[in-house]
Amino acid sequence: MKKILLIAAVGIVSAAYSQKGNTSSAGIAYGNYEKAFFSGDMEEAAAELKDAKEFIDKSYVHEETKDDPKTLMYYGKIYIAIPQVAAVSGDEVLKAVDGEKAVQDGFAALKRSKEVDSKGRYHSDVDDYCNMYRSMLANQGIKFYEEEKWLEAMGGLVGAGMFGEVMGLSDSIYYFYGGLAAYNIDSMSTAAEAFSKTLEWGYQPGTSAYYYSQALQKQGKTGDAEKMLKDAVAKYPNNKDILIEMINIYIDSDRKEEAVQALKDAIALDPNNAQLAYTAGTIYENMNDFENAEKSYLKALELNPKDANMMSALGGVYFNKGAELNNEANKLEFGDPKYDGMVAESKEYFKKSIPYLEQATQASPDDVNFWIALKEAYGKAGEVEKFKEAKAKVAELQAK
Repeated sequence: MKKILLIAAVGIVSAAYSQKGNTSSAGIAYGNYEKAFFSGDMEEAAAELKDAKEFIDKSYVHEETKDDPKTLMYYGKIYIAIPQVAAVSGDEVLKAVDGEKAVQDGFAALKRSKEVDSKGRYHSDVDDYCNMYRSMLANQGIKFYEEEKWLEAMGGLVGAGMFGEVMGLSDSIYYFYGGLAAYNIDSMSTAAEAFSKTLEWGYQPGTSAYYYSQALQKQGKTGDAEKMLKDAVAKYPNNKDILIEMINIYIDSDRKEEAVQALKDAIALDPNNAQLAYTAGTIYENMNDFENAEKSYLKALELNPKDANMMSALGGVYFNKGAELNNEANKLEFGDPKYDGMVAESKEYFKKSIPYLEQATQASPDDVNFWIALKEAYGKAGEVEKFKEAKAKVAELQAK
């Protein structure tokens, strides 16, 4: 019986050594790959990398070596290299590997290697490897970003950030600009991942939350965007930019009351922000809340008295109030004593709209929409000559 147990033990030890041998062979093949790659021999590099992959795949899944830091380190290095070598060499075997998954698995293996390496035997090896590629990719990414080569900039900057994470670094700036590059080429999953990190790390939280939200929404993940923004508002309650993005989601989903509450919170943080007051006016107007719409537009115009859109908005809310009263008067029964009073009141609102619409046309004289609104106001207020002048101006602008 003892002999049988001894033979079994020897078999187990032999299997473990065999798998460690595969890891060592993978390391040798990987070293040969690096020499070939950096010398420019892509065919030899691909051949050596395939050998390295074949050896490491065996030890990576074996019970005795799956949590071995050396095995994990080489697995990470080999799999991260696969997509690049596949692209430059055209090797069919390497091209058949899912490049995105290979990179994800590779970085996960490098992180795992450091986690299980309690004695730190391979920490320096992993960090030196990561630092070399981090520096190289960062330099390339910055150069490409300045040249507006967004795809290359994304790869370089996000890649640098990923290598930095393995080293325990939070490279916010690499992820931030890498995320912007990704956003510029509609690579929204990469952009969302990048900005999730910068937001988590507190780097430019308002801008990070905006782009993170937009990247999620463009992938049809509006619910995820809303949850993220709620969490961000709780974490950064004094950041108005995050609140504004939250407001935009409420507006887009026609949740006016929630938008108004979020707007009140934002205005409390920045009471002299004309754009916030103007946005509040548009929401109140859509809710048929004339008094608050008027109050908000007046505040917006007080804060930014030269803005033609704000002038037009205030004129428009008065015009619409006049039109509403006029329509209600026309629905009354013939001879109703309230008719004349409602018509007179509606006319007062039409007249009240005119100065603001005139100011809008003066501030932006070539905007035909402002002139159309002014023409209608003149007509409703009964100012015939001015109506004719505005009508001629509209025709002139439309002819252009």
